[in-house]
Amino acid sequence: MHSRHCSKCFSYAPAMNNMDTNFLQTEEPVLISEDAQDESNVSNTQTNGTAITFEPLGPEKVRWFYKSDLKRWTKFDGFDSLNIEYRYRANFGNEEDVSSLNGSFNYFLGLYTVVVRGGLYEVDLSKKKCTSIFWPGEESEIFRGVWFYDGYEPYEYGEEVEREHLNLFRDDTRKVEDTEDNGKSVLRDVTIGDMHVVWYSSAEVYSFKQKTFINTKIMRSVTKKLGTYFQKSAGYKLIRSYKTDANEKDKLNDITHLVFLIHGIGHKIDNKKIIKNTSQFRDCVKWIKHKYFQGTEQRAEFFPVDWRSQCSFDGGLVEQITPLNLKNIRQILNSSAMDIMYYTSPIYGREIQNSLANELNRLHSEFVERHPHHDFKVSIMAHSLGSVISYDIITGWEPFIKRSDSSPRIHLNFELENFFCLGSPLSVFLALRQNEIFKENLNLFPMWLAKKVYNIYHPTDPVAYRFEPLVAKDYCRYKPVGIQAYGIKCDYSEVPLELIGNIDTTFEETNGTEAKAPDVKKENETFSRRISTWLNMSSSNDSKANSSNQFEVNTCPLSRNSTPVENLNHRLDYILRDSIGGSASNYLSMLYTHTSYWSNYDVAYFIYTRLFPELDKTMEDFLKPEEKIPNFDLQLEQGIEVTEDLKHSTSKL
Repeated sequence: MHSRHCSKCFSYAPAMNNMDTNFLQTEEPVLISEDAQDESNVSNTQTNGTAITFEPLGPEKVRWFYKSDLKRWTKFDGFDSLNIEYRYRANFGNEEDVSSLNGSFNYFLGLYTVVVRGGLYEVDLSKKKCTSIFWPGEESEIFRGVWFYDGYEPYEYGEEVEREHLNLFRDDTRKVEDTEDNGKSVLRDVTIGDMHVVWYSSAEVYSFKQKTFINTKIMRSVTKKLGTYFQKSAGYKLIRSYKTDANEKDKLNDITHLVFLIHGIGHKIDNKKIIKNTSQFRDCVKWIKHKYFQGTEQRAEFFPVDWRSQCSFDGGLVEQITPLNLKNIRQILNSSAMDIMYYTSPIYGREIQNSLANELNRLHSEFVERHPHHDFKVSIMAHSLGSVISYDIITGWEPFIKRSDSSPRIHLNFELENFFCLGSPLSVFLALRQNEIFKENLNLFPMWLAKKVYNIYHPTDPVAYRFEPLVAKDYCRYKPVGIQAYGIKCDYSEVPLELIGNIDTTFEETNGTEAKAPDVKKENETFSRRISTWLNMSSSNDSKANSSNQFEVNTCPLSRNSTPVENLNHRLDYILRDSIGGSASNYLSMLYTHTSYWSNYDVAYFIYTRLFPELDKTMEDFLKPEEKIPNFDLQLEQGIEVTEDLKHSTSKL
């Protein structure tokens, strides 16, 4: 039997990206054990001698699926599946299906749409589609699962098989066609589409590809002494009904924290990119929650916010004046870096702010309208230029217009709990405005901006800059707070200040994987020094012998009137571990790190535990004893030996 339909080949979700295109992706990335695949799906079968009676499947035995991408079917939870099935039976079912609704037929008749997936999507049975409610552009197919492969992937001809199955077994008496194959019986074989389905008994149903199906008479002759095992092993075993019944209690909790994800530059090329990024991050958080916080009733939901597609800007004028030389590179720059020039333009900056503010307010208003009784908080995750635009909207920074007293001010209709900046150049924009800001001694990150501000960046992200030295110059001497690997419990409010010393391997020379050229070393050293300057770091001496890659303390003078503790109520800068292995002289690695936040599990864990701080403090309560992660640093302090193998295996949890 082909391995893709074997129940033994399922494993945990982070490795499922390389699955066969027809594999079933369960909604939670969790190991599926063999004993969980309950094959007692013939509970509605009664055997009395040779008489077999079969009843149609109840709504709870059917499971609906949606295709989350082009490769995987994902099951709806029990609550959603039941609601979809009720409407399906009322509008498309036969008399038996209608009778199973127990008098609720009129309620579901004429209703072809069902709100699903925690209130964020809507299923349209007439179109067989599942579409996003709050943001446009996300659509997936849906499928009614009645019969399943051995691994509980829905069988593509399940409804046709179900009709044949009921016709075969619904009568109290039936004729059995005896074969010459050791007394075994072939009750029926039919061709459906490109598959051939054979019934050996009520619980022994197999599907064969038409190409490989061997004529029954020939098979009987060949397998006369071998039995039917040889024949069955060439097909896929089919199972009737899903492994677990759909239950109304199987549903998502109400949303307690709404998070808006705002993109940066580059979305002119692909305006659905923020939807894909949000889906990536949502999957990371879902896995984190399932792994470490299964018992929590808190639910965060992430909404993609697209501000770029609503802007028209110059009407294509920039494209007309673009030379044909280096056309591909120029088009990339026009579609990405040009957004920065648009935003700093006195003509288009206001348009960008309006586009983002209007979209944020629309999403918030529609959510409140659909969920008026939800008690929830709101946060923003903004990437790159998106963090600058968000900051300016909230603080009211509008340098590109001459304001009159009667002109309306752009504002948001909600308050922020957290403001997460990812790979953000915000501090550069603020530094360039220093004549306007610092002469008035303004608070750069006031409480009304958000209760907490987090500047999260990767060490080799060339676009990201620190926030803390803007508020207190002394902090250029201190390292940002290191974000722990996901699953590691950490109270970041208790992390002590640590002076900057040697930089580990962040800006080391590249390894030997790059193509060699006579001037590569010189070019890399020059680029590394530029990056160091951008990040307020001093470069080492040009000579290789004296290159120590250290911060020069003299370039960061102390503030006379303040100390770090007095100037920061809480830390602002948080740096990720360099799990990618990039360096300042590896160009491709740096470009990747700027866009890698959405699929980073460390970021997902950090943000999720900032949204719900109480979870990090009680994480041990959610874990099983065998899942608890040891504190390696504490063990080292206590003199306990920690092997590299143990560290490596635990880092994959």
